[in-house]
Amino acid sequence: MNPVIRRLILKDWRLNRSLISLTVAVGLVALVLMQSGSRTHRLLGGVWFFVALCILASMLPARAILNERRKQTLAFVMSLPISSVQYSIAKIVSLWAMFLLPWLTLLASALLLIDTRQIVPRGAIPMLFIVSMLPFVGFCLISAAALVGESEGWLGAAGLLCNSSYWFVWYLLARIPSLTAHLRGPVAVWNSTARTVFSAEIGLIVLILALTLFFQSRKRDFI
Repeated sequence: MNPVIRRLILKDWRLNRSLISLTVAVGLVALVLMQSGSRTHRLLGGVWFFVALCILASMLPARAILNERRKQTLAFVMSLPISSVQYSIAKIVSLWAMFLLPWLTLLASALLLIDTRQIVPRGAIPMLFIVSMLPFVGFCLISAAALVGESEGWLGAAGLLCNSSYWFVWYLLARIPSLTAHLRGPVAVWNSTARTVFSAEIGLIVLILALTLFFQSRKRDFI
């Protein structure tokens, strides 16, 4: 790996480690709250769990991408021996790594809670994966808007679109009988509907990533 790319990735990690740590802490506290067994506590814990991921998905792109323009450090970065494509790859790698670390940590913790404590039925596992993918999709869209659009307007529009859509999408998913039929069951059932929705989310992530790299590669001015 180009040493400049490695340094850029490490720089992003140093600047955003507090946000990552806070997200993991809030998510774990939410999971602990769910273990009390109270229906109200489970509801509050579930809301906090997903809100933590949604906030991370919105704040990471702003801190890691637009802050370089606000603090006027992008001109210095682009003066280094690095191409525009390499810069884009470095940003995408660092952003994905910073998001995936807390996302995977919290998802694995939730799965462990379901499997060991059995407070939430195992039948909820497919829906957990599907719903957890929504902040991932939102993160990719907001990152693409910040990286390609290069302005707070694009970032704000993407953030508003995603953050105002989560609850509506969750509402729609909850009204699909084939997704909710096994929520309280003793085993996780990945039926055709669950597989289709989950595959569509993965496909959307891949499409956003491909379009981001395509539009970035066509740019001639990054300053």
